[in-house]
Amino acid sequence: MRVVGRRALALAIVLGSWLPGTGRSQQVDNAALGPRLSLETVVARTLAYSPGVTGALGAVRDAAALRRVALGAYLPSLSLISSAAWSDQTTLGTAGVTPGLSPAGGMNTYGAGFAAALDVFTGGHRGAQRSYAEAITQAADAGLVQQRYSTMLLAKQGYFEVVRAHELVRVALESVAQAELGLGYARDRLAAGTATRADVLLSQLAVSTARRRALAARDTLGTAGATLGRLVGANEPVDAEPLAALDPAPLALGDSGVLAAAPAAAPAVAQAQALASAGAAGVRASKSQYLPTIAVGAGYNWANESRVPGALRSGWVVAFTTSFPLFNGFVREASVTQAEAAAELATATSADTKRLARAEAQQLLGRLHVAEQDITLTCEAVRLAGEDLRVIQARYRAGIATILDVLTSQTALTQAELDLVSARFTYQVARASLEALLGRDL
Repeated sequence: MRVVGRRALALAIVLGSWLPGTGRSQQVDNAALGPRLSLETVVARTLAYSPGVTGALGAVRDAAALRRVALGAYLPSLSLISSAAWSDQTTLGTAGVTPGLSPAGGMNTYGAGFAAALDVFTGGHRGAQRSYAEAITQAADAGLVQQRYSTMLLAKQGYFEVVRAHELVRVALESVAQAELGLGYARDRLAAGTATRADVLLSQLAVSTARRRALAARDTLGTAGATLGRLVGANEPVDAEPLAALDPAPLALGDSGVLAAAPAAAPAVAQAQALASAGAAGVRASKSQYLPTIAVGAGYNWANESRVPGALRSGWVVAFTTSFPLFNGFVREASVTQAEAAAELATATSADTKRLARAEAQQLLGRLHVAEQDITLTCEAVRLAGEDLRVIQARYRAGIATILDVLTSQTALTQAELDLVSARFTYQVARASLEALLGRDL
């Protein structure tokens, strides 16, 4: 009667373990992982501490400065000038000194003034430089968007790695519980004389294997927590708050919309197009060296009445200058060739980036849909494997099935749950990768 009571209790445990929510009753001590962060917090902190985002912001500031320089080329340059000199020398042959002017003071010079200069014609160089600066600004803006979403993808991958590791620990602990329950059945049958010592030994081996799997899952969780801590700028591992649902959700765009948006609005495509425009502007700027440059300058000088030959005198100055290099050792030709080669490369890269964006969108959509179907199939596989294990355990207790049947069912259930965890993780990462490619939330 005692054996029957133990079997009834074991059967109740088996049936109860498959009720909704009871399979997650074994929790892991997460105190060592540090604070729990939500997905939004992880993304925000990763963006704040990312060196890549910092570099992209610096590129945007550099582009803005380049744009100001291009606009400043249309404005005159202003400068203040001053000079002063003292000397105890005198001029030979001087019979006298001008009234009111000492000999010593006549050799001292000092003065001040201002000057302005403006390029009137540069052969289109300023316009080309302005177009180049505008294109570089657009490329920097697109690069910032691309870097932000790439960093968000990295943050989401780190977050889902921790969530995945938690699921692996849960599956491992459930596997340990099932193996220990099977060991109890084997011992009961050995005590009743309906099983051999080999049944107990195989069950003990299954328990040992399950515990090793749980140990590896805990190690994976610790590693994922440390990696996530580095991403969010923490000096310790951090944990991830579990999501309310990991199941697939509809995209904001359909497949046709995603395939149309990828080659048209992806940040990588926009950046490549802007760089192609910058290359074309660079060609125009290099060819402007074949045209003359005309500049006008004006200024006013104030100075003392000095007797030093060549000393500065007070008055206005207006000057026009023209520069037209006829030959400079093929430097112009080399710069034009280099600019044209860079422009051709940028144009080819832009066209290839469009094709690559569409191909990646197609690939990610396929991976997303496969993951959706895989989740549905693995959920059914988990349900069927759980039911199979329940039946096999009942048959084993009745002496109909063997311990190998029980172990096979336990392994099938564990593998089905691991496949479900992998399918959910693949889906979430594919969705985040698609968002990073398009530069928008889906």
